[in-house]
Amino acid sequence: MTPREYLDTICRPSFEEFKAEPSSIRRAWISAAALYHFVDCLAVNRNQKHPIIWKELEVTFPRLQALADIANTSKHLRLKDGPGKGLAAQHFQTGLGAAFSDGTYFSDGTTFSDAPEVVRMEFKGKILDVLWLCEAALAAWEGVT
Repeated sequence: MTPREYLDTICRPSFEEFKAEPSSIRRAWISAAALYHFVDCLAVNRNQKHPIIWKELEVTFPRLQALADIANTSKHLRLKDGPGKGLAAQHFQTGLGAAFSDGTYFSDGTTFSDAPEVVRMEFKGKILDVLWLCEAALAAWEGVT
């Protein structure tokens, strides 16, 4: 499967399902995991090692580690090692979406009262809008293929 086929067959439909139901933790996890594994698809397609692809994609999409943490949390329910150590399933809740177009909230963690309900992860004092994260990753991967 080419990276373009992977995006069109796996990533985009998973994201569109999540976008249609933005408060579904299941759909959030599936979308984030599919988008994270684009790294593997690209590595296989280019016959390059995962760390090389990771470094390239991290320049394009600096929040790649967040996708990896979500994918691994969805599998293990709690991360025991690595940058996301301590992230657990209970850190994923629904709440109001990000205040700004870069996926961020106000400095006190709040947003606008009319923001849509989305899946968010709160970890180490920061809130991340998972819908925004997945949408930004998909846009970044579009530029790579």
